[in-house]
Amino acid sequence: MAQAEFRETLSVEPKKLLEVITGYDSYPEFVDGCRSATMTRSPQSDLIRVSYQVSVMSQDVTYTLDHRHDLKSGRVDWVLVESNFFKKNTGRWEVRPTAQGKSDVLYTLEVDFKVPVPGFILNRLVKGSLPGMVRSFEKRANSV
Repeated sequence: MAQAEFRETLSVEPKKLLEVITGYDSYPEFVDGCRSATMTRSPQSDLIRVSYQVSVMSQDVTYTLDHRHDLKSGRVDWVLVESNFFKKNTGRWEVRPTAQGKSDVLYTLEVDFKVPVPGFILNRLVKGSLPGMVRSFEKRANSV
C-alpha cells in the first residue's frame, strides 16, 4: 500500500480550481494518461460515480470511484467502487482560499494494487507524479 500527500499554494482562485476538479468528464483533455472519464449522478444521494480508463506503465487500467463534494468547505473525497488494478484508492482534495486570491491545496491519496508493485515503481507512480498532476489542474483552471 502507498500513501502520498501533496500540499502547495497554487496561483488560481479556489472556485475555478474546484470547478476543474469536479469536471471529471474533461479529465482526458488535460490529465496525463487519462483516456476516458464517464460521470453519473445518483438522484438518491449526493455521490457522483466516475468510471475512469487510464494508462499506467503501458497498461490499460479501469476503475470506478464514488466522489462526495462539499464545495463550501472546498473538500472533494473519493473511495474505490471497483477496479481491475486497484484494491484500494481513496483520497481527497482540500482547497482553501488565501488572502491573495490563491488556493492552498492539500491532495492526499492512499492506494493498494491487486498485483505486486516494486517499491521504487510505487513511489514514482504515487509520490513522483503528484506535483505534475496537481499543476495540470492549476494550469487548466487558469485557462478556462
